[in-house]
Order: sequence, then structure tokens, then C-alpha cells
Amino acid sequence: MEPTEDITSNLTIRALPARVRTTLTSRAKARRQSLNAYLLDVLSREASTPTMEEVLADIDSARASAGLITDDAVAAVRAVRDAEDARWA
Repeated sequence: MEPTEDITSNLTIRALPARVRTTLTSRAKARRQSLNAYLLDVLSREASTPTMEEVLADIDSARASAGLITDDAVAAVRAVRDAEDARWA
């Protein structure tokens, strides 16, 4: 979490298994962090990592804005493969 970010809410986790808390506490101690600081890092990292759906949507958006379509890409790959096959035949 960036120090300049506004704190918008607190979070409560219910029914956390003891073994999970123990593992998280051990990991926080290994990094010389409080459990709260460690969990903020973990949650921030998770929130900043795009999901596969988000990545694919970004790719589709970029491809659409560049005027590329999947069929064109497939045709280009096939043409290169065909040329390589002909070269080695």
C-alpha cells in the first residue's frame, strides 16, 4: 500500500481457521512485519495483479484499436509455417 493512499475501510475476516492465521503470522514475523502490515502487502499485491480475464480484455482492446483480428493473426502464422515447411521439404 502506498503511504499517500487514503484509508477507506477496515476489513473483518470471519471464521479464519487457526492454521491459516498461524501460517500468516509466521510469514509476517519472517518478514519482520506485523500481521496487519503483511496482510496489507498481500492484499495490495493481489489487487494490483490483473486476472486472466482482465489481461485478455486488455489484449482484445489493444488488438481492436490497432485493427487486428484473430483470423489475420492465424493466417499470418499459417503462412509462415507453410513457408518453413516448403523450405524444408
